[in-house]
Amino acid sequence: MPQTAFDLSSNQAAAVLGLLERAEVPPLPVYYGLVFDYVAGVRSLVGARIGSILDDDEGDAAERLYSEFVAPYENKEPLERVVDSMVSRLTLLDTMIGRSVEATTENSRSLAAASQHLAAERIDPLLLGEWILRLKVNNERMRRANEELAGELIEAQHELIRTQSEIARSRKESLRDPLTGIANRAGIDTLLTQLIKEEPGQPLSVALIDLDRFKSLNDTHGHQRGDYVLRAVTEALISAAGSSQMVGRLGGDEFVVVLPGTPLDLAADAAETLRIALTTCDLTGALGGQVLGEITASLGVAELEQGESLAELFERADRCLYRAKQSGRNRVEALIEG
Repeated sequence: MPQTAFDLSSNQAAAVLGLLERAEVPPLPVYYGLVFDYVAGVRSLVGARIGSILDDDEGDAAERLYSEFVAPYENKEPLERVVDSMVSRLTLLDTMIGRSVEATTENSRSLAAASQHLAAERIDPLLLGEWILRLKVNNERMRRANEELAGELIEAQHELIRTQSEIARSRKESLRDPLTGIANRAGIDTLLTQLIKEEPGQPLSVALIDLDRFKSLNDTHGHQRGDYVLRAVTEALISAAGSSQMVGRLGGDEFVVVLPGTPLDLAADAAETLRIALTTCDLTGALGGQVLGEITASLGVAELEQGESLAELFERADRCLYRAKQSGRNRVEALIEG
């Protein structure tokens, strides 16, 4: 898609505010931060997508930025739960350690005092019995405190293991789109980075998929039925994709299929298979007995070139997608040149 024009001659802050105003996006901190990275030239999947949203003439830029880059990461409950649990456990451990130290200190004092009395030339039998009883009580108190501390340390170890599992589960969930269950933008980025690292030099292509006129469908039938359509599209893409391919949702009505080990010509054929599969989506559940109509999509395909960044790969695929839209929609376009 064409790059939005902006002037950096004054300063980046002014350029950011200018872009936000032009796209009718409120200058809230969360949006300012996203667009600032884009203006500063941070070349990433996020930066490329932000540029695409700002350039799109379909409107609702603020809503799309929010749904793609803010909403999926707003659920802080798992992390807050882990932090609360750790704080509670550390507080309890601090109390247990305090009790153990206090009991040990008191026992040491009693032993020191008893040593002085027992060092006298004459020892009073009654006083000796009193000191033995006092030492026994203090020793029992110290033993109980240390046992409680040892038990709490063992439980703290178990808590740490549970916490590690919770964090790992939360991290895994953060790579998934909550609506469809497939990989989100972060998940796709992680996969592609891993593929490039583990299989250097192997062909790698991506197919960007944008549903045609989905905004109109959403506005007409409502977001609930729109979500049903997105889930149906997900099922169709997963069913049509090969076993080695990964389907992800970049946000809104835009999906991506990663095709490892696939050169551009074969990736274009695979994208055509995906396109056809979407036209046969079962949408009967979206409006009950009513007919919703056929779902079509435009697809842009690009293959990773030598020394190219992921952002550049997606920028070329996005240009293909734009060309498919401009050429009448419901078609596949593949970009060969850089």
